[in-house]
Amino acid sequence: MTTTLYRQRRLYQRGDHPAGRGLGQLALVPARTQPLVGLDAEALAGLASLYGSSCVTPWADRGEPELTERAYELLELSEDFEVWVIHWPIEGRLQLHDHGGSSGALWVVAGSLEEGTASGPGTYERRRIEAGRGISFGPEHIHDVANTGTEVATSVHVYSPPMEKMTFFASNQSGLAPERTEYRADPAWAP
Repeated sequence: MTTTLYRQRRLYQRGDHPAGRGLGQLALVPARTQPLVGLDAEALAGLASLYGSSCVTPWADRGEPELTERAYELLELSEDFEVWVIHWPIEGRLQLHDHGGSSGALWVVAGSLEEGTASGPGTYERRRIEAGRGISFGPEHIHDVANTGTEVATSVHVYSPPMEKMTFFASNQSGLAPERTEYRADPAWAP
């Protein structure tokens, strides 16, 4: 049987809800033997909200030094979904990207974030997501995320199935152009 290694990982049986169990731990997990179960947008939004309201401490409450770049932690990883917490410094931004075919949701725990979406040729829209609010999206979603507020923002991100890659894009006159793809297997990979 082959195994896969991830940074922080905890494997749960279907139906064993991981909310509230805290951080996972490094483990070797057998490769998938069953087909994926993709969670829909409503389920992902519910998980993001649940984790965001019960399991995550905002950066400002952690007693950590000033944040100068994005910090992220893998909270849970199952065969069907993964949950990350991301802390965004003031003016922190992640450029236009997809989620490698995974659907997702994000929930803002503290501060606020702005999301810019590219939904078609020449179409770019921005929206602000305040603390206590969230969004969900399908597998074709391309967006950027930025902290344009005056305090460190903390958010929870849930993806189903767990992401294997992310492609980053540049916007030009003819639309979006892929710049690079980052893979989960790369030790420097981060959501």
